[in-house]
Amino acid sequence: MNIADFTSQLQEELELEIDLTPETDLSQLEEWDSMAAMILIGFVSDNFGVLLNGDDIAKITTVNSLVERIGEDKFD
Repeated sequence: MNIADFTSQLQEELELEIDLTPETDLSQLEEWDSMAAMILIGFVSDNFGVLLNGDDIAKITTVNSLVERIGEDKFD
């Protein structure tokens, strides 16, 4: 999966009404809550085999920082 596809699929998973960009601050999204965080954790685990924890979620601020946490080498 490339980063553009990842961003698009993440947007669908979180049922966002806005387009995500690499600079989007996830914590500022109207839809961002504990359920969205759980969806994000499951999505990343299912697609990349990376388990995010509470500390990760607190540190991840943007889509870019999420990609960095997953590992850029896991993307096409």
